[in-house]
Amino acid sequence: MNNKNLINWISNQKKKNLMNVVKTSSSNVDNWKVGEKKIYNLKKAFFSILPFEFKMNTKKWYQPLIIQKEVGILGILKKKIKGEDYYLLQAKVEPGNSNGIQLSPTIQATKSNYLRKHGGKSTSYLNFFIKKSKKNKILSSFRLSEQGTRYFDKSNKNILIDLKNQKIKKLKNFIWVNRKNLQYLLNKKNLLNMDTISVISCSIKKNNFDKPLNNFQSILRIIKNVKKNIRVKKKIVSFANLKSWKILNDKIFDIEKKFFSIIFLKIKSNSREVNKWSQPIISDHFISLNGFLIKKVNKTNHYLLNATQEPGLNDPKFTSSVSIKNYRKSIKNKKIKFLNFLNKKNVLKFVNSDEGGRFYKNETHNIISIISEKDNIILPKNFIWASHNQVVDLIKKNFLTIEARNLFASFNIDKIH
Repeated sequence: MNNKNLINWISNQKKKNLMNVVKTSSSNVDNWKVGEKKIYNLKKAFFSILPFEFKMNTKKWYQPLIIQKEVGILGILKKKIKGEDYYLLQAKVEPGNSNGIQLSPTIQATKSNYLRKHGGKSTSYLNFFIKKSKKNKILSSFRLSEQGTRYFDKSNKNILIDLKNQKIKKLKNFIWVNRKNLQYLLNKKNLLNMDTISVISCSIKKNNFDKPLNNFQSILRIIKNVKKNIRVKKKIVSFANLKSWKILNDKIFDIEKKFFSIIFLKIKSNSREVNKWSQPIISDHFISLNGFLIKKVNKTNHYLLNATQEPGLNDPKFTSSVSIKNYRKSIKNKKIKFLNFLNKKNVLKFVNSDEGGRFYKNETHNIISIISEKDNIILPKNFIWASHNQVVDLIKKNFLTIEARNLFASFNIDKIH
């Protein structure tokens, strides 16, 4: 499909798939309750939000996190059309989508959704991802973590399946796209869903030639050192005892605007599993910034990784060279390492929003900059250069944050299986 026809198809889907989203009060969200220590669904399904006190070595702070113990499924079906690889995506509306409709994976569902605890429609193409078949080939299947600053210990299965010669019926809000379409969509603001990129991230091929600066064990050693030196303690508190947070009837938010707000929505839709529902949702105060520095050494691309411990993750992971939540240009923070390099040679610059079922119009500005081998960067503690093939291995071992692996996938989208 050429890109012009693709955009026309998306425009038509926007006209057909309607959603009305209205902010409301916490007392007006059906089937949800704001308790003393928990915001939860009365059916004991979907997710909850709990307030925590965190201690990380000498640092102490308070924030809520989303608790969603279920492991969801993010899956894409692939097939060849006239000898070219195509991927089945769906035009999906979510209450928190910045662009209304986005191209999501073939299946993007929590366990509560595909078990139909909402009492609505079934999940399309589900059987391809929960039942084994000799007719298909699983190209990649990995359980990967979600945002550790917003979720507590949340992960999803990321699956890419080759249909081989099997023929399937394409439903009306689904479309087959090729690699060129994916690259084009990436540069269109908030059109390619972050979960689509997440599935792509664990399906990137290795390069035939790869000569790394550092061996893999030295990279893993940094993770081990962070785990050894950073001790995280957490305990559940009441919402009333969330210091520096304010509770109003229509939202719960941190006064200093370092974290986010919890707001409440009433939703009506003509194309989702149910026609109407209510829910809480996370709303960031400002944009996020996500940047990778790339340096070519030994004819091999190297990515600058930063080992970090996020409060919602049990173990440390590597994140991007620069990863900032609630980034404000008005605040000139000289302590943000490598921020100046992101403005040098931008080879990729795009905006996408977080998954709109849990996050309300949370946007991330993504930047990839290539620096010269001559740029003499002194790496601070917990930073290291990793080659292309090493990053592929780190993703499959779940050692990269979703922000880092999605940025890596965006730069290498032409190398998807």
